[in-house]
Amino acid sequence: MTDPQQIRIGHAERDRAVETLREAAADGRLTLAELDERLEKALVARTRGDLHALLTDLVPPGQIALVVSPALVRAQETGPGWTWQDPLVLTARWDDVLRAGPWEVPPFLEVNPVASNVKLDFVDARTQAHLIDVNMLGGAGDLVLVVPEGWAVDLSRIDKGLGSIKTTGVPTSPRPGFPLIIVRGKTSLGDIKVRTPNWWDVRQRNKRLAKGGGIVAKN
Repeated sequence: MTDPQQIRIGHAERDRAVETLREAAADGRLTLAELDERLEKALVARTRGDLHALLTDLVPPGQIALVVSPALVRAQETGPGWTWQDPLVLTARWDDVLRAGPWEVPPFLEVNPVASNVKLDFVDARTQAHLIDVNMLGGAGDLVLVVPEGWAVDLSRIDKGLGSIKTTGVPTSPRPGFPLIIVRGKTSLGDIKVRTPNWWDVRQRNKRLAKGGGIVAKN
């Protein structure tokens, strides 16, 4: 009889393990270093036993096989951004890209400010993810992240190019129950700017609210 632990797995099982690890890190049960190490192993796991070894101290005994990733369900319903293989891609070639208002933030984003800027305003954003991965593909444009109180941004995984990295008033650890944004990848000529809302952001938000407060998605 085949050992159940030696049964080979596919992308769905790896996705469920990745989501479980991310939630554990967001809850403080894994450090970011432990998360990185286990994610690397989860993404190349071949058997159920490989994943069991990564989850055994995070999931109650007997329930590892029952772990279900909400990201997989959302991926089928809403499209890109809910699995690591299919991130939400935002590319700014000749025009700026903007997301603001009550837009729904998936756990996996890829931003590419080729020649223009990408601005992500999270002040009114909605998300079910406690950990949001933003993969930066460096270009000549800037990446601007505007985050509300309680949120946090970790830029320690960025490979810095000629552009600058500036953080104003944003911590690296979130308050309990609030999301952490991890920015990975590299910069080239453009800058990364992370801040809380300034007067211009507040003014633009008030205008949106006066008009009904809808989602702003400029591509």
